[in-house]
Amino acid sequence: MSTEAEFLQQVRDGLSHLYDYAYLESHPLTARFWPASEPHGPHRAQRLHRLLIESIEELHPPAAPVKGASRAEYYFLLVYRYIEEWPPADIMQKLGYSRRQFFRQQQKAVEMLAGLLSEKAPAPRPLPVEAENELDDELERFRTRHRAVDPREIVQGVLEMVGRLADHHGVTLVCDLPDRLPVIYGSRTLLRQVFLNSLSQLITQPRSQRIRLRLFQARQRVGAELTAEFAPGRPGPADQGQTLEPEPIRHLVEMMHGHWQAFELNETGCTYRFEFPAEAERWLLVVEDNEGVIQAFRRYLVGYDYQVISATTGAEAMRLAREMRPSVITLDVMMPGQDGWEILNGLKRDLATQPIPVIICSVLEDPELARSLGAAAYLRKPVGQTDLLTLLDRLSGSS
Repeated sequence: MSTEAEFLQQVRDGLSHLYDYAYLESHPLTARFWPASEPHGPHRAQRLHRLLIESIEELHPPAAPVKGASRAEYYFLLVYRYIEEWPPADIMQKLGYSRRQFFRQQQKAVEMLAGLLSEKAPAPRPLPVEAENELDDELERFRTRHRAVDPREIVQGVLEMVGRLADHHGVTLVCDLPDRLPVIYGSRTLLRQVFLNSLSQLITQPRSQRIRLRLFQARQRVGAELTAEFAPGRPGPADQGQTLEPEPIRHLVEMMHGHWQAFELNETGCTYRFEFPAEAERWLLVVEDNEGVIQAFRRYLVGYDYQVISATTGAEAMRLAREMRPSVITLDVMMPGQDGWEILNGLKRDLATQPIPVIICSVLEDPELARSLGAAAYLRKPVGQTDLLTLLDRLSGSS
C-alpha cells in the first residue's frame, strides 16, 4: 500500500499525463485501482483518465463562482490546469494569483483531489449488466443535482476532451449540432458521462474509423445519435474478444430521466440513440404561514428547475393550485384559519387539483394520517435541502 505522500505524487503525476494513454496504461494508479490480473490495454488507461476527470467534477460546488470560495477555486484551478491545459500564467491572470499563490493553491487542490480518490481505493469493479444496483449506489447522490444544462456546451466540451483518444486510435470525429437547442434539466456531471462513455466505447472499437455525433430537437425533447462507421477488412469487436457494453450508458440516460431508443450493431457500424426531455421550469406551491420557511425553500431551489410560489391561507392555496397547476405542493399543517389537513382534503376533493402531488411538511409526526388523506409524501420540519430535492425529483413526474 502506498504511503500518503506516494499516493499524492501518483495523483499529481497522473494529472500531468492525463491525455497520455500509453503512459497511463502502466501507471501505479492504474494498478492500484484495477488489479494487475486484469488484461492490460487501452481501456485500463481510459478508466484512469475517466476516474481523474470524474473526481475533479465531484469537487464542483453547486452554482459556484470562479472566485470567492476555496473549493470552487480548487475545482476551476484543476480544470484549467489539467483538463483544459492552460499555461500557469493564464491561470494566474484568470484567478488573480501571484506565482507563489498559484503553486500553493495548486498543491492544495491536488491534495483535495487525492483525498477524494483515496476514499475510492481500491477502485470499484467494472460494471457488468447485472451490477445495476451498484451503479445506483454510485450515482444516487447526483439525482438531486438538477440544473439547467446546455447540451451543446456539454457535447463541445466532451469532444475536446476525447480528441486525443480519437487521434490515438486514428478515428475521425464529426459533430452535427444545430445552432440552438433547449436546455435539459438534470445533472451536468451525469450528462457529461453519458457522452464521454458513449464516445470512448465507440472510439476504442478496433474497426472504428469515423464517428458521427448528432444532436437534434424533436418536439419537447433533445435527441442524440452516435454512430461509429467500421472500416472494412479489419477484425471486429467479436473477433478481438471485445464487446460493447451499452447497458451502463443506458442506465446513465435513465438516471437523467431520458429515454434509451436503440443500440444497433452490425458489420458496417454501431449506433447509440437516446433522448432527453427538454423540460420547462416547473412550479412548486409552498403553502406556509412562516415567511422564513418560504425563503428557505426559495434558497434551496436557486439554480434548479423550479419556480416557487407561495400561499399563506387555505383559500389562497386553493386558488393558486387551480390557476397555476403546480408540479408539486408542500403543505404545512399548522396554518391559521384552515389547518393543513383541511386544505389537503379540499385539494384532493377538487377534480382540478386532485392529481397534484402534495408533500406534508410539519413538526407533527403523523405520516399515516397524511397518506390516508391523499398526501404523496411526508417531511418532518425542519426540512433539509437534500430531502426536499429528492422528493421533488421523484414526485414531479407524477403530476
